[in-house]
Amino acid sequence: MGLLADKALRDRAAGHVVAVFERSFYAVIDGIWICVGRIGIGSGPLHVVGDFRWPGLVVGDPVRVADSILWIGATPLANLAARSVWAPPAAPHWSMSSVMRGLDAVDEVWGGELTSEGLATLGAGHVPSDASPLVRAAMPGLAALELILAASDDDSDRESGLGGLVGLGPGLTPSGDDLIGGALIALAALGRIEARDALWDHCRVLLDGTNDISRIHLRAAALGYGAAALHAAIHATMSGEAAEFRRALTALTAIGHTSGLDAFAGSLIVLRHALRER
Repeated sequence: MGLLADKALRDRAAGHVVAVFERSFYAVIDGIWICVGRIGIGSGPLHVVGDFRWPGLVVGDPVRVADSILWIGATPLANLAARSVWAPPAAPHWSMSSVMRGLDAVDEVWGGELTSEGLATLGAGHVPSDASPLVRAAMPGLAALELILAASDDDSDRESGLGGLVGLGPGLTPSGDDLIGGALIALAALGRIEARDALWDHCRVLLDGTNDISRIHLRAAALGYGAAALHAAIHATMSGEAAEFRRALTALTAIGHTSGLDAFAGSLIVLRHALRER
């Protein structure tokens, strides 16, 4: 159970199902969103993960917690007394030389089919000449992100640029949102809290441009929380651990259609910028 989901699932908490998918469903409990899913979805701040089955589940079904049991309608789904709580590990020891080693390991694989969809190619640090329409549409947002990372005094309108990223692309969590979320989490991992908060201040007023589920993931990212695989990939890159990065990359590719890779692309933009700054 993720640390944010854990706060929601207290005895006598109640709510209802708001979205149902093949491997997971979302519920709102006492105003807090959670995602309940099978083991393959991986850990995350909003996740409740287990060997679950929910036949016939539909939007609107009641969800409640009573005597440490999570109920969906009249069906007991999980014994919360046996839960373990997941939280992102602290950032590892790192240096600019370790970040350089990590980015070298990333650059060995970051391209080709791996980054052919979504916005993942932006993590390479350059825009290909044959960029897709989606990538081209993201360019004003990327320019605004770079200005925020540089704490630039340039008078350019950050929000109009970032507004082109929020909600950009298909999917449950659009590619542009995933990229922003990955950038927020990497800034937190680097300890650049002022830059993280500046980016979030510009983005939070734009959230009407995306869907409810993507909004709650972005709000978690603003606190520095994301998918376990994303944290693992960021930390491995920061500490220059190539083998750890390869393991994390395998898990990232399993998140959504391109969501894991899009989010890591946002993290790579931040890490590359940090290296250039130094």
